Amino acid sequence: MKTLLARVTSNRPLFAKLLVASFLVNILALATPIYVIQVLQRYVAYGVTSTLVTLILGVTFIVIFEFFFRNIRHRMAREYELKNVEIANTVLTKLNNIKSHIYEVSFKLRNDLINKNLNIIQNTFSSSTILIILDVPFTIIFLLALFLIHYQIGLICFFFLIIPFLIDKLYSTKINNLSKQSELLQSSIFRIFDNVITRNLSIKFFALTSPIAKSWNFLANRIANNREDLEAEKNLVGSFSSSLGSLLTISVIGWGATLAVDGQISVGALIGANILAARALMPLIRYVSNKNNLLSAESAMTEINEYMKIPSDISEGVTLKEFKGNIQVRDLFFQYPNTKNPIFESLNLSIEPGNIISIIGSNGSGKSTLINIFSSVLDLTRGSVMIDGVELSQLSKTWYRDQIAFSPQEPKFIDGTLKDNLIGSKTVDESDFIRILKEVDLANYINSRENGINTLLEDRGETLPVGIRKRMSLARAMAKQSQLLVLDEPTEGLDKTGKDTVIKLIKNEFRNNKTIIIATNDQEIVNISHTLIDMSSKPKPNIAMVKK
Repeated sequence: MKTLLARVTSNRPLFAKLLVASFLVNILALATPIYVIQVLQRYVAYGVTSTLVTLILGVTFIVIFEFFFRNIRHRMAREYELKNVEIANTVLTKLNNIKSHIYEVSFKLRNDLINKNLNIIQNTFSSSTILIILDVPFTIIFLLALFLIHYQIGLICFFFLIIPFLIDKLYSTKINNLSKQSELLQSSIFRIFDNVITRNLSIKFFALTSPIAKSWNFLANRIANNREDLEAEKNLVGSFSSSLGSLLTISVIGWGATLAVDGQISVGALIGANILAARALMPLIRYVSNKNNLLSAESAMTEINEYMKIPSDISEGVTLKEFKGNIQVRDLFFQYPNTKNPIFESLNLSIEPGNIISIIGSNGSGKSTLINIFSSVLDLTRGSVMIDGVELSQLSKTWYRDQIAFSPQEPKFIDGTLKDNLIGSKTVDESDFIRILKEVDLANYINSRENGINTLLEDRGETLPVGIRKRMSLARAMAKQSQLLVLDEPTEGLDKTGKDTVIKLIKNEFRNNKTIIIATNDQEIVNISHTLIDMSSKPKPNIAMVKK
């Protein structure tokens, strides 16, 4: 609740208006019990019709005013919900800016958990919840009115107002723990569904149905038991709350009747006191009912704040007026966290524009790791990479990534059109774009689609053939028209036509005096390379200059 209160009080002028509106709403809510008291004392006792009409008209106008004030107050409180949008935007920006090194080596974010936390915050830190909390202090208005009728009835009501907090104290911890357990179990169920959908062929071909079913049955039973316990506790608290209202009525009417018989209060005051007592209890019941939701939202906000602490890529830094593509590598060392041995060490290399550098080696030898270092995806453990005489770590990551044509081993795409995925926010001349599509042999595929370049990708392109995805990856890399090309296994999974297309493209870029770094075991690419870095040589990669 601290987060919500901090949000409400952060805008002091709006907070002051809400307090005034809440005060007026609760003051106007006194009209109904006062009306009951006055009707029973003045009209029933004397039977003057004009008095009844006056009372009816007066209370009707007050109820109308109360209705409008409640809606005005709710509209004002909705301004605080804009903060939920700001939080979602902040999280999206943060996720986009988290260091790529962290994504690659040590941190796996769960999109379902992030979405769950944002939904909890949006649903709980709402205008309705804010008004529920603001109404709690104004319970004292109804309590004071009860003391004015008779202090003994006021004391009875005061005692009943404490009980919801005692019930919350007794049961909230258990309910909160069961709720957290339920969320974890639901998250595990989501993972099973995700495995069934995204790994369907593996499940069918490699007899994984039984393990999946076993996990499902285990989780289903735990969820059923957890749900039973959670609902039982919630029902118990709900029953207490309902019974509390009834017991309050019984106590006020019962004790008030004795006071009425003694002549200390009137019958009208007794009935009015009962209405006031119910209005005093209602905000507290609503607050206690929302207490666990508030705790969940606080927990969700804590997790969101943890995301904010994750280091971001450095957008500031050095930018070069002219990027030539000179690369100097000095004493390069890299080791993944929680591993015994380095991927490589003592790597020294000089790369000039107009050279093709092939990084070769067996699977798992570190080819992609070195590619990711050159493309600034991974941070160095030790050593330095100089780009045109400037340390790579000193360059603006945003600027540097705009200067390189990078095609990863496993290209990924987003929900959107082919054009979105190939160009993004870049401005590319139409004739250049058509030329690139032809160079990577993608033009025929795009022209065969009904909507052409505006075709929407299904399932983020995961269902596209490997060859098409590879060509798309090359096309979006070439659209940058960069001086430095960094390609990871560009011919892997391609047929002969696709391989020939890639090799032709590499030769064209070489003739344009580009710096080209390729992770590959393709012999044709190796044959046109100037320098070979053999990552299978451990711990120091072997570097060989190819004679032409």
